[in-house]
Amino acid sequence: MECCRLLRPPVIGTAGERQPGSRRALFTLSCINALNFADRYVPASVKPQIQKELELNDWESALPAVAMTGVFTVCSLVFGILADRECLDRRLLLAGGIAFWSFATALGGFAQDLTHLVLFRALVGVGEAAFATVASPMITDFYPGPQRNRAFTIFSLSAPVGAALGFGIGSVLGEKMGWRVAFFACGFPGVVVAFTVLLLNDPVRGINDDLEDPLHEEAEDSTDEDSDESTASASIAPCVDFLREGAALLSNPFFLYCTLGSVAISFAVGGLTEWYPTFLVRYTDLSMGTSGLVLSGSCVISGFGGTILGSKVADSVARRYPALGSKAYFLVPACFMVPGTVLIAAGVNVLEPWVLVLSLVLGQTFFFCYQAPIAALSMSVIPVHSRARGSSLQILLGHALGDVISPPIIGHISDVANLQLGLQVTWVAVLFAGVSWFTGYACLAKPPMLVVPRQAKDSGTIRWVLKRGMSSLCPCECESSEECSDEPT
Repeated sequence: MECCRLLRPPVIGTAGERQPGSRRALFTLSCINALNFADRYVPASVKPQIQKELELNDWESALPAVAMTGVFTVCSLVFGILADRECLDRRLLLAGGIAFWSFATALGGFAQDLTHLVLFRALVGVGEAAFATVASPMITDFYPGPQRNRAFTIFSLSAPVGAALGFGIGSVLGEKMGWRVAFFACGFPGVVVAFTVLLLNDPVRGINDDLEDPLHEEAEDSTDEDSDESTASASIAPCVDFLREGAALLSNPFFLYCTLGSVAISFAVGGLTEWYPTFLVRYTDLSMGTSGLVLSGSCVISGFGGTILGSKVADSVARRYPALGSKAYFLVPACFMVPGTVLIAAGVNVLEPWVLVLSLVLGQTFFFCYQAPIAALSMSVIPVHSRARGSSLQILLGHALGDVISPPIIGHISDVANLQLGLQVTWVAVLFAGVSWFTGYACLAKPPMLVVPRQAKDSGTIRWVLKRGMSSLCPCECESSEECSDEPT
């Protein structure tokens, strides 16, 4: 595929090494991912006001979130195919998606009834799908296998930052100026920053992977004639049979168990983010603004703490215990789900405000530990040119069986009984995620993911995260020089 004349031509680096422009790309995509999550969670922060003005019950108030995630799920399949087929430059997909979802978020502030709000939130799902299916495979191409866990650590840290912005800005502005202003404030900035992804480098797909399919090395021994036949066949049938390919991806046991746990976490997170601010308002003396700030603070503390903790422990266990090796990326998240389950259960059952806040912060810290290890493992065990579709498949299942259905389920239980009873399903989902990943650890061989010993100059995850984040602001300094020799391995 030829590069669009308006875009910077790709700069090709050395295979198996960090690619040119990697820090700038990681920093940019992480910042935009924060805006993504802010736009996603601002409706939950002002839900009581929306319900009052539009006269919605609990089940109806969950429908905009269902529309957004449902459309997001379907569109992720389309964008996954476009990205893997290289029908369009990935940077154009990203820029268009970012601008589209941001503008749609702002349009939500003009909604006059439930139909308008559902429509505008559905449009948000279209733009977010383009970003979500392309960003993770792009980061995977920038970084070689041993560095991906830490790269995904930085990217994952942007999610709690964005959620904090959504809850904090939304609740405060909503309380002071009304819920419509909160939508405007979170939506319009994304339209402005969308163009920044057009300035990024677009690395060659699979340049840091020795094998096209890490589980089937023999596929690499196929002849040129076979390759030509495959290319011809692909040109005859450009539309992928997604069900058949999805079944093939799920037949990969490592990818399957990663996905099962991720779906369960999506179910829990979807329910908690949509309903926990309302839960605090109904069951405690906290105002909407205060409950939003509580959620905002807990997202930052637990998101940063959990993501860095999970990445650090997974890397350390994999390196120090060769018998475990890459199996640690299953075992570590599974172990953290145990205290996470207990604390989330306490957070929806013990109604003392300080207990709720403490349980929420610690519980989220433990179940956010899964993000970097599972993301790195998921992308490392599937064929190079199926990664965008693999990402879109995880999105499909994570939403269709996760946060699409959990908010209305909890809302229906709330209408029939009460909100506290409805939220019980969240800690059960966290427990299921832990069981899934432990099963992957106990029943499967080592995942085909390279683990190398810690290097002498490896300064550790926390210092590396801070240093890489700051150096991304000045990517010209040592993009490929010896000054960057402390790059993690």
